[in-house]
Amino acid sequence: MKQLATSILLALGLLIVPVVAAQVTVTGTVTETATSQPFPGVQVIIKGTLEGTVTDSEGMYSLSDVAVGSTLEFRFVGYRTQEVLVSEGTNEINVQLSESILEIDEFVVVGSRRLPRLVKDSAVPVDVFGPRDLASQTSSDIDEILRTQIPSYNVQRHGIDDEATLVRPITLRGLSPDNVVVLVNGKRRHRSASMALLGSSLNTGSQGADINMIPSIALKQVEVLRDGAAAQYGADAVAGVFNMQLRDNNQGVHVRLQGGMYSGGDDLVPNGINASNGLLSKHDYSATGRNFLAAANVGLPLTDRGFLNLSLEYRDADPTIRSGLRRDESALIQRGYPVNNPAQVWGSPDVSNSFVGFVNAGIDVGNNAHIYAFGGYGNRESEGGFYFRSPGTSSARAAVFRSGSVRAVADLNESDDIVCSEHVPSLDADFAAVNAFISQYKGQCFLFNELFPGGFTPRFGANIYDLSVTTGIRGGADDGLRWDLSFSMGNSDIDYFIYNTVNASLGPDTPTSFKPRGYEQQEFTISASGSYPIGVSAFATPLNIAFGLEWHTEEFTTEGGDPDSWANGKYGSQGFSVGSNGYQGLNPKFAGSWDRPNVALYLDLETDVTTRLTLGVASRYENYYNDFGSTLTGKVAALYRATGSLRFRGTASTGFRAPTPGQANLWALQTALSGEGDQLVETGQLPPTHPISAALGGQELTEETAFSLTLGTIVDLSSNLTLTLDYFDISLQDRISLTGNIAITEEIRDIIVQQALLGGASTTLREIKFFSNDFDTRTRGIDLLLAYDRESDSGNATQASLAWNWTMTTLEDFSQPRDISTFLGQSLSTPFTLSLLTPRRQLETEDLNPKHRIVLMGRHIRGAVSGMVRLNYYDGWYACRNNSNSCVNSTGSLLDEFDSAVIVDAEVGYRFLEDYRVSLGVDNLFDTYPDSHQDETGSQGNIRPESTPWDYNGRAYVLRLVADLF
Repeated sequence: MKQLATSILLALGLLIVPVVAAQVTVTGTVTETATSQPFPGVQVIIKGTLEGTVTDSEGMYSLSDVAVGSTLEFRFVGYRTQEVLVSEGTNEINVQLSESILEIDEFVVVGSRRLPRLVKDSAVPVDVFGPRDLASQTSSDIDEILRTQIPSYNVQRHGIDDEATLVRPITLRGLSPDNVVVLVNGKRRHRSASMALLGSSLNTGSQGADINMIPSIALKQVEVLRDGAAAQYGADAVAGVFNMQLRDNNQGVHVRLQGGMYSGGDDLVPNGINASNGLLSKHDYSATGRNFLAAANVGLPLTDRGFLNLSLEYRDADPTIRSGLRRDESALIQRGYPVNNPAQVWGSPDVSNSFVGFVNAGIDVGNNAHIYAFGGYGNRESEGGFYFRSPGTSSARAAVFRSGSVRAVADLNESDDIVCSEHVPSLDADFAAVNAFISQYKGQCFLFNELFPGGFTPRFGANIYDLSVTTGIRGGADDGLRWDLSFSMGNSDIDYFIYNTVNASLGPDTPTSFKPRGYEQQEFTISASGSYPIGVSAFATPLNIAFGLEWHTEEFTTEGGDPDSWANGKYGSQGFSVGSNGYQGLNPKFAGSWDRPNVALYLDLETDVTTRLTLGVASRYENYYNDFGSTLTGKVAALYRATGSLRFRGTASTGFRAPTPGQANLWALQTALSGEGDQLVETGQLPPTHPISAALGGQELTEETAFSLTLGTIVDLSSNLTLTLDYFDISLQDRISLTGNIAITEEIRDIIVQQALLGGASTTLREIKFFSNDFDTRTRGIDLLLAYDRESDSGNATQASLAWNWTMTTLEDFSQPRDISTFLGQSLSTPFTLSLLTPRRQLETEDLNPKHRIVLMGRHIRGAVSGMVRLNYYDGWYACRNNSNSCVNSTGSLLDEFDSAVIVDAEVGYRFLEDYRVSLGVDNLFDTYPDSHQDETGSQGNIRPESTPWDYNGRAYVLRLVADLF
C-alpha cells in the first residue's frame, strides 16, 4: 500500500498546476444524411487533440474550450468523417454524416481512459477491424477471422488434442491466452471452463476466454491492443487486450446467409502408395466439411432516447477427414479384421447446434446519465475423434486388447478349469482365429473383439454453454466529470461426453458411451470508475484523472462423471484399464469447487503536456486476499509528435498473473501418446500439491510476473498512407505451465497403489503431469503496418495494407534435471532423472510458431462490384514427431523442420437492388498444405503435423448473401 501511495503522490506532484481558461463554446446537431434523423453517439473531437464530446440521444452536442482556427472532426463507425473549421464568431455547427463505403473507424477506446482517439494518435499500438474485415472470411469463428488479419496473432489447428480441439487456445505476441484480456464494450469477459491440457507447449494448460461465443455479426468493431496493460485492465493483460465493440444502431435489419465447403482432400498418401491401391481407396479422403451460417442483427429504438440491438447466429459445420493409412491398419485389413472406414480420423471437429444470441441496449435517463446492458447466451456441440484402438498386432491397445506382449483376455470364471490365457490367439493371429476362439469359449473367456471386432476409435466431444450479462449506469457533468457503475457476470459450462469406447475393467458389461465429467467457470465483477479533467496552465490540455475500484471473483467447479465412467470393475484386477477409455470419468470424491476473489484499485493520469507530447501514467493495486496477497503494477506511456506527419511512442509496464483456480486444483485422467510416442497410455493430470506431484517436484503455484517494453513510430506518408513500426520486449518470470509427461515406473506405481492415492486408476497409470512455475522467458518482436485507404464521392474506394510480424521467444531460465532416489518416503531401487521442462517443451516454446508472418491485403470497391485479395505468409517452424518428450529415439532425431508457406484468399462481391450483396470467397486459393509427416502417418494416421499454424484442410469456398433491410 505504501508503494501505491508513493506512486500516486509522485504522479500528482509532477502534473497538477493551476487551471486554463476557456475560449469558445460550440454547440450543434448531427443528423444522418439518408434519413435526416438525429444521430446519437457521434464523436466530436478537436482535431489534433484528444479533447471532445459525444452527441446525445437527440444528436446534440456542446463543446467548450475550442480555439478559433481549430478544426472539429465528426466521426462514427461506418460513416465518413466530416471536418469543419471553427472561425471567429462561430457558436453553432450542424453537420450531416453519410455512410462510408469502407466502414473504417479510426477511433479507438482501448488503451486509454480519455475520450476515444485516432489510432494513429495513440501512445500504444492498436489494430482496428470493422464489419467488412470481419465478414471477408470463409469462417465465422472470431479466432479464425483474427488469425488471417493479425500477424502477431496465432491459433493452431489441433487434430486430436482433447479440450484444445473443442475450444482452441490462441497466442498473441508469442504468449498464451492466459496473458490476454478480452473485453466486451470495455468490460472484462469471463474465461472458458475449458483448459487445454494437451496441445502445444505455447498454450498447454491455458484457460482463456472463448471468443467464438460472440457472434461476429454483433460486432461493430474489434480493437486489439498489442501492449502490456495489466495496470489498466488488471492481471493477465501482459500480451495485450481485445475489446469487442458491439453494434449499437437503433434501426435497420442486417441479415447474413452463407454456405461453404472445402474443395476436397489431400492427394498425398503415405509410403508411396497411390489411391488406386485397394487398401487405400476405401478411405474417404475428401470429406468436405460443409458448413452453413445464418445470422441477423436488428436495431430497434428504445423510446426516443435509447436503442435495443439484437444479434442471432446459427452455425453448423461438418467434420473433415484428412487421414492416411496407418501401418497397423493395413496389416489388420490383410488379416481380415473389419476395420472402420477410416480407422483413424484426423481433421476438423463436427460442430452442430451452434446458436449464439447477443443483446446490447442503452437509454438516456435525465440529462447526464445513461443506463446500459449487454450480454449473450450461446451453446454448441463440438465433437472430434481420438486415437485408434487397434485390436491386434504389436500396436494393439494395452489393457484393452493387449496385456504386455500377448492378447488381453478376461477370464469370466476364474474358478473353472479353463485358463483363458493359455488358449487365446496371439496378437498376430488373423481375424478368423480370433473369431474361432470367441465362439469356442463364449461365456468363459472374453475378448473386446466381441464388442469391437475391428478395434475402435473413441469419439469425444462436449456440449458447451455460455452466458454473460453486464448492466450499469454511467453519466457525466458539464465540468467534464464522468462516472460508471457496473455489474458483470459470466458463466461457462462444459459437459463432456465420449462414446464408441469401453470401460475395460467392466468386461462384457461395459457400456460404450459415457458422460465422464463437467467443468464450470463462473465470474462476477462489480466496478465503480470515474474520470475528471483538471485544467493545468502548464499543459496543452487538461489533466485527465481516471480512477476506479473493482471487486472480482472467479470460481471453477468440477462435476463427477457417471459411475461407469470411473468405476474400477471386477476385471481391473486382471490388468484391464479403469474408466472410460480415452477420457476417464471423474470420481465425485475428487470433484470440487475452488474460488479466488480479489479487489483492485487503480489510478490513471493522462494529458498533453504540450501540443507535441502526450504522457500517461497508470498504477493498479490488486489484493488476492485469500491466497496471493497484494501486488502493485504500473505503466508509463508517451507519444511525441515530432512533426505533423511523424510521431514516436513508447510504453513500459509491469504485469502480474495468478494461476486460475482450475489450474491450481484440476484433477483429470486421460489417454495420450506416451512421452516416447510409441503407445497410448493413461496419463494423470494432478494438482501440483498432490502427494504424487510433490514427490516429483510439484509445489504450490505462485504468481507469474512480467515486464514489458514497447517502442514505436507512426509516419503519415500521405493523407491516405500511414506506416507504423513497433518493437516489443516482454520478460516473464515464473511462468505457469504444465510439465511434460513424467513416466511412472513400475516401482513408483506399486507405491501409489499401496497408498491408494488414486483409487483403482493407479493400476494402469503410466504418466503424470502437473502445473508448475518452472521457467522464465523473454519474447521480442517487431510489428510493422503499412495502411492505405481512399474513398471518393463517386462511390469508389480502395483499401490496402501490409502487416509484418517477427516474434522470437527464448528460454532464459528453467529448472535443471534432478535425480529422484526416493518417492513418498520410500527409497527407490532404480533412481531416475527427472526434467519438468522436457526437450520437446523447450523446443515448442521457442520454435513452434512461425517467427515471421506477413499479411498483405487489398480491397477495391467500384460501384456495385467489390473485390478482395489477401496473402498470408507463414515462416517455417519446428515440431517433434510422435509426441516424443526427448525428440529423439533409437533411430535418431525426431525433430522436423517445416517449410514456409503462402496462403492466398480472394473474394468478389456484387451489390444489387441497393440493399443486397452477394459474394463468393475462396480461402487458400492454391490449395496449399503443410509438409507431410510420413513417419506419423504410418504410426498415427495423420498426413500432416498434429498441430499447424494454418488450416490444414486445403482450399475452402464460401457463398454469402448479405441484406440490409429497413
